[in-house]
Amino acid sequence: MKSPTRFPAGVPWCLALRRIAATSAFLSIAVLCAGFLKAALPSTQEPGLLLLEKGTLHLGIPGRAEWEDSPARTVDAERGEWRFTAHANAGEATLRIRQAGVKLTWPVFVNGRKIGTLQRDEAAMETLFAVPMGALKEGENVLTINAPPSLDDIDVGPVWLSDAPLSANLLGAEIEVVVTDADTRAALPCRLTLTNEAGALVPLRAAPAQDLAVRTGVVYTRAGRARLTVPPGGYVLYAGRGFEWSVGRRELQLERGSSVVVEMPLTREVPTEGWVAADSHIHTLTHSGHGDATMEERALTIAGEGIELAIATDHNHHTDYAPVLEQTGLAGRFTPVVGNEITTKRGHFNAFPILPGAALVDAKEEDWSRLLPAIRATHGVQVITLNHPRDLHSGFVPFGEPQFDARSGALRSGDTLGVDAIEVITSGALQSDIALLYRDWFALLNHGERVAAVASSDTHDVSRFILGQGRTYVAARDDDPAHIPLAEAWQSYKQGRLLVSMGLLANIRVNQRFGVGDLASCEGAVLRVAATVLGPSWTRADHVALYANGELLREQSLADDGRAGVKAMVEWDIPRPAHDVFLVVVATGPGVTAPYWEIPRPYQPSTPRFSPRVLGSTNPVWVDCDGDGKFQCALDYARTIVGRNEGDAQAQRAEAAAYGAPVALQLEALLQKAGR
Repeated sequence: MKSPTRFPAGVPWCLALRRIAATSAFLSIAVLCAGFLKAALPSTQEPGLLLLEKGTLHLGIPGRAEWEDSPARTVDAERGEWRFTAHANAGEATLRIRQAGVKLTWPVFVNGRKIGTLQRDEAAMETLFAVPMGALKEGENVLTINAPPSLDDIDVGPVWLSDAPLSANLLGAEIEVVVTDADTRAALPCRLTLTNEAGALVPLRAAPAQDLAVRTGVVYTRAGRARLTVPPGGYVLYAGRGFEWSVGRRELQLERGSSVVVEMPLTREVPTEGWVAADSHIHTLTHSGHGDATMEERALTIAGEGIELAIATDHNHHTDYAPVLEQTGLAGRFTPVVGNEITTKRGHFNAFPILPGAALVDAKEEDWSRLLPAIRATHGVQVITLNHPRDLHSGFVPFGEPQFDARSGALRSGDTLGVDAIEVITSGALQSDIALLYRDWFALLNHGERVAAVASSDTHDVSRFILGQGRTYVAARDDDPAHIPLAEAWQSYKQGRLLVSMGLLANIRVNQRFGVGDLASCEGAVLRVAATVLGPSWTRADHVALYANGELLREQSLADDGRAGVKAMVEWDIPRPAHDVFLVVVATGPGVTAPYWEIPRPYQPSTPRFSPRVLGSTNPVWVDCDGDGKFQCALDYARTIVGRNEGDAQAQRAEAAAYGAPVALQLEALLQKAGR
């Protein structure tokens, strides 16, 4: 595996007091920031609206940087503090704060009274806070934003204070949005994203409430229609329906009292006939107990992102979306599947499908040799996935050093893994090194584990992590999204007839007739391998690579001008290997940074460097090069070498070296286990 660039390709606090005088029927204000305070002069003539902070403050820990993507920025302060003089408020007032990069909890106080927290969302957005009647006092007041105990670099500002109640700060202009299929003119469930001209998500009101899931700057709509209410100003409106569709974009300038109708037809851009779009890791607040998506909102997000096979995986709970589909009018949009994320102190495992009446697995069980058979025995279960194997939960990392030999792919316990698939992409819990889990997976395959690679979102929220951003394409009939042939889908999971997608889709053909999951025969001196890379117009592919037994075999740079559909078709002629190999194609490109589909930062970063990438990969084609009618992995060859050269480690190593690094690594693991 190549490096991530190939595969994907102290400041002291300011003590000066700045006084800014401004007159208003509401208050006069003087501002003090507990760090470097940029000029903070009122920028609006609207009555009752005053500017506390004109610029942007970078809050964090002086001398420490969470991320290196903006090395020129210095920390202005560890927390925000503004002092101002005001009259006591006889009614509700509103505080408006622009924020970005918020991962942890930053509570907001007015005169020591907590009025809320910044939204835990790393996207740039504006957040509104209701300032209760009497929270402001006559004379000096203090607004503070307190820091969490752990490192979390954020941007704050501008900051405004309004004498109007919070609801009044969402009024002034209306946008009537209509989203349709450009070809059929049918209404489309979709995601609407609204930002200001600076690209920050904005607070809004939306109707009709029963058809929508609404968060700051984001609206999921059941039937492609929504009425958005916002203050006057400049905005950018986006409409999208997930990976397979185009994204509509409109710039709007809204005057007070204005009302505009915006029609946004979307085009199906990525051909996926015969492949079902699945997200196998989905949560709700209702049954997982954290995040913010209710069951009804979850159904709207599934439909709005174009997922056809939606697998519910709340923590230690059998969740069924079917009743909600009837309530929300979304029956016919996707096939719901009951699943469960069995959440233990020794790893998280998704199990599906689960039939009615099935008992819950004991989540206190920590021994995989007992836990996994119990999951497998759950009524109806066909597929088990190991989730985010490099994440730390309860002090345990499934593929951490004490449990897993990352070079050979062996579990330290000597057991087999016992699952059908592992998540190599979890878009809600990305790795700093996007190739890390691919290296782990390749090692597992070389060690003889027949385990498929999948992608999922692990979303718990309506918009913080986008449902279906990481998704798996499953080989199955897809002509009716409400009636996916599930037996066919589960068979594809078991056979590895799956494609991994996060912004791109890659496929492979060997000798013009073998695809993912197939055992390919070698019929001549050359293997002809064809790779196809697909994606929508709003993602780019710049690199495609072919791996044989996890080693880079061929690679090629791609020139993608933003074409929709097929972005590249590449063919390689490979001299026939002397032994069996599995072939995998991986395509990557620059990450999406636009607010409608922004690639999130790593969940548990291992480095302050962050370079977002999109990715699409295949599962293996198993190539029978030695002609014995079956596939032998690198471990099989290593065991054969040991048998042929019993007791002669030097001869064993020499023969293994001729087979290449994967076989040599497996041999070394065998020798180490034997104490040689």
